[in-house]
Amino acid sequence: MFPPITVRPTDGIRGQLPFNTVDYTPLLRAALTNLDRWVTLGTPPPPSCHPRLADGTAVPSKTLADVFAKIPGVWFPPQMLYALRLDYGPETHLGRTLQLPAVEGEAYPALVSAVDTDGNEIAGIRLPDLTVPLATHTGWNLRHREVGNPDLVIGITGGLAGWSLPFPATRADREVTGDPRLAIAERYRSREDYVRQVRVAAQALVDQGYLLAEDMARVEEGAGQRYDLWCG
Repeated sequence: MFPPITVRPTDGIRGQLPFNTVDYTPLLRAALTNLDRWVTLGTPPPPSCHPRLADGTAVPSKTLADVFAKIPGVWFPPQMLYALRLDYGPETHLGRTLQLPAVEGEAYPALVSAVDTDGNEIAGIRLPDLTVPLATHTGWNLRHREVGNPDLVIGITGGLAGWSLPFPATRADREVTGDPRLAIAERYRSREDYVRQVRVAAQALVDQGYLLAEDMARVEEGAGQRYDLWCG
């Protein structure tokens, strides 16, 4: 949601940081169109962009801690959650549980996308929010201390939640806080320069088939609104 909110209206849950502002619905619209063309016309969809071990874009989740530890105001989960192989007995395939508690086996690997120096994911279909960024955006958010259990990631119950943390507006701002992320003023000469780069990035997604041309104006408008808020 934008402007950013700190309390989720559906259940009242509060995160340690404002909830993620990235609008990914244009990607869903393009995905549906690609599916339609694939089924009706046989037109292959654009390739998947998920993280991969082969190119180093899929990494163990715990390895991201060092990047986020350097950003002021960010707390990283102190303990990673792992799915375990559980044995409930020889008749599980029949819907029968014969062994309780289950025998715990090996843990499945917890792999996520690698991130850049700003903390933004480098894999996946990257909207201009990530390729021409004004903020760090994540898919995880910790529970607020006033809610309780602040080391727990929101999403164990109630649905996943991420956060967005804008870059400092100026170099002076980031030097005051010791923020390692470049300031917005250090990245873009002006609002017009920023919006132009967003337009170029959005067009690249259109050319690749991940975004519909009719949604470019919407993406550009949203980018301008974020610039106005975080640089205002």
